[in-house]
Amino acid sequence: MADHTPSPDSLPPLGSSAPSGPTPVPPPPPRPPSSATSSDSAATGAAPVAASGRRSRRSLVFTLIALLAVGGVAAGVLVGSGGGSSSDDGSDDADAIEVAAPATTQAPTTTAAPTTTAAPTTTAAPTTTAAPTTTAAPTTTEAPTTTQAGPTYPTLPDGSPEPIIAIFDGATIRVAGWVASEEKAAQLEGLALANSNDPNAVVDASWQIDPAVPSSIGTRVIEMNSPRFPPGSAEVLPEHALQLDRVANVLNLLPNVTVTVVGHADQLGDEDTNYALSEARAVSVVRYLVSKGIAPSRLASRAVGEQDLLTEDNSDAALALNRRTEFIFYGLLAD
Repeated sequence: MADHTPSPDSLPPLGSSAPSGPTPVPPPPPRPPSSATSSDSAATGAAPVAASGRRSRRSLVFTLIALLAVGGVAAGVLVGSGGGSSSDDGSDDADAIEVAAPATTQAPTTTAAPTTTAAPTTTAAPTTTAAPTTTAAPTTTEAPTTTQAGPTYPTLPDGSPEPIIAIFDGATIRVAGWVASEEKAAQLEGLALANSNDPNAVVDASWQIDPAVPSSIGTRVIEMNSPRFPPGSAEVLPEHALQLDRVANVLNLLPNVTVTVVGHADQLGDEDTNYALSEARAVSVVRYLVSKGIAPSRLASRAVGEQDLLTEDNSDAALALNRRTEFIFYGLLAD
């Protein structure tokens, strides 16, 4: 404490501004001079005066220390209580901390899981896998409608049964095709033998039995040894006419039978010319049969030109085979 006690000479007068350090104690006021003193009284009074001066200075020191202590406490109180009043930095920081925290930690807004993971909407499985709709088997596989079974026997492009073929080749008659029964097959074999020019003729048959075959099925007759038309001609010569008489006899014996005459040409020459020539040959044969008493209503003609050759050989015999007419009889197997 002795180091911090100021000397009387260093204390500033009262009322001056306090320095930044400890506040100096002011000097005591000057004592008034005594008019009536004696040497003894002056001697005896000097001691009390000196003692009182020391006490006065000591009391001032304690007073200053107390003031400093009270000022420190008051400053602390002011500092503690004034933290949010006059300081811009302090007040702004406090407000920023209190307001910013709710804004930056708004978890429900930034992590709106129910909105970004709307699984029921993006994975609408019942809609994209509508199996009952895309695999409507009863509708797309209506077998009775789309796969209606046609005839079990062969047919022509117009839907009619493919004709039976009967080829007269010398003593052999080759027959093949589809018939309704064995009885119908035997009936046709008998007709073939009856109209053959060879008394020793035999039938080489190859039948397919199908009860669905209609009795009106046609029979295509091909003569391999009959006379033919001259090259480039549609004239029926006398020898050729004898063969056509056999056809007229069959039609007269079977009045319900009809026939289509098919004209042919060989492969020489122009295709258009050959077609016209085959048509003229078919018409020429029809006219001959009409001349033999066959009703025109039972006769028809058709031309195929060079499209249905018996042989592609260019020898005279081969070419003669292609210059021909064929007959398709309808109704030979009728009851």
